[in-house]
Amino acid sequence: MFGFFKKYDAHLCSAVSGRILNKGEPLVGVKIERELYYIDDKTREDSTLTDENGCFSLPEVNIRSKAPGWLFAEQRTQQHITAYFSDKSYVLWSTSLKLIQPIPAYNIKLSQLNADLSNSEIAFTFRNEDNSNMPHAAYSICRWESDCKIQQIIED
Repeated sequence: MFGFFKKYDAHLCSAVSGRILNKGEPLVGVKIERELYYIDDKTREDSTLTDENGCFSLPEVNIRSKAPGWLFAEQRTQQHITAYFSDKSYVLWSTSLKLIQPIPAYNIKLSQLNADLSNSEIAFTFRNEDNSNMPHAAYSICRWESDCKIQQIIED
């Protein structure tokens, strides 16, 4: 029939890895929480702690869902990754995606979530290989030595 009841594969987030520092020193036991929101109104959450070197990782998240078969529904995923240290939260990654397939540029950024908690949160754009007129955008305290263009510094 029309696929209303068919389930599809939907990619919500690539594998995540990074390192948390505070003024250059690795932080042990920092809680890293990931929240994923998809159009099916289900929130998916997971978390981990940094190790003795301040490193952490979270696995890729893929689901089976009927939502890609919904007529007139815009496929959108929101990704939020937050670090919690000393009763304060720090945005490691916050963005919204319009696809349900992995995007190489996001894979690269998410595999390098390296942050110093002394960094300011920034809004930035980065290269979209599929459409150079529509760059990808995110918010973060992480820094990459690549094609990021800072749009705005967000004050606390």
